[in-house]
Amino acid sequence: MKKTKLKTAFLGILAALTLGLFAVGCSKSDDNNGPNLEKNLYKITVALSDVDVSRDFVSIAVAGGTATGKTDVWKVNGTPRAGESAIGLNKNDFGAGTKTYVIESTEPIAAFSGSVQIINYGAGLPISLKIEKGDKVVVNENITLTGDGSDFTKSYSF
Repeated sequence: MKKTKLKTAFLGILAALTLGLFAVGCSKSDDNNGPNLEKNLYKITVALSDVDVSRDFVSIAVAGGTATGKTDVWKVNGTPRAGESAIGLNKNDFGAGTKTYVIESTEPIAAFSGSVQIINYGAGLPISLKIEKGDKVVVNENITLTGDGSDFTKSYSF
């Protein structure tokens, strides 16, 4: 009895999916130009001051890809990172003083994703984060984390 109900439910779902695909595949809005994916160059500038590597937590990750699926499209501070599909920075990359990293796409990309998590466990921690899409600034964050456990956590996708 249970097998019959499961089989009926499965066939019903399969029929609905097939009908849905048929309806979408036969819509009048078809064009032969393929998908219209917006492609842009991205530039991410992040500066942290006075990271305490023994206490603070820093995780910055950036990934993206071209319309053809190429993902190793990054350079950091002007140095190409061939073979790296994502760029990650942590507290050891920043150390004492102010350190700035500029992460740029080397080719126009159709999809971008980035995330930042910084947790402060000591003295004030100034943060500057800017994301540029093409020639337009889409993110511009300038804050200072103060107090034990204060954090800055965000995810971005364009």
